[in-house]
Amino acid sequence: MTTRQVPSPFPMRVYHWRWELLAATLLPFGLVMFAVWAGPAWSSATLAAVLLLAVLRRRQVRTRLQAVLVQHRLRAAFPSLRLPGGHPAILWTRPRGGDIVVSLYGREAFEHLHRHRSVLAAACSVPEVYVDRHPRFASLVTLTISPVAAYHEPGRSVLPSNVVPLRVHS
Repeated sequence: MTTRQVPSPFPMRVYHWRWELLAATLLPFGLVMFAVWAGPAWSSATLAAVLLLAVLRRRQVRTRLQAVLVQHRLRAAFPSLRLPGGHPAILWTRPRGGDIVVSLYGREAFEHLHRHRSVLAAACSVPEVYVDRHPRFASLVTLTISPVAAYHEPGRSVLPSNVVPLRVHS
């Protein structure tokens, strides 16, 4: 017996692909309209200033691009996990302190995502993924994707009551 996935509604698809839609439609249109309005001298100067700013802030630009890439990798990994209730909706992805924090909406997703942390880590090409419940809302799950492995002291075991360290909400 196979379960059929219900397609997500159109507004949710648009929200999932918001960065790509912006890059493919509104950004070129805005650049052309600005160039027509400002003229060749001001548009060239503005383009040079934006490129200089991107070079100076290349670390922030790189982490933002990594956050968008992680969204795509997670979205590609969710079908293989066979989560109950369908795929969780990725609400927001943001870089925070060297990690990438992903907020998900999924009612029954926490236990299954916590169980499949290694699959998520392999999909995102990182050593560790932390899964946390939101402290206030039960349906929200927070994934903290850490590109560096956490330091573990040898000879010290994890207590069964400690599900996962809280790195986001502390």
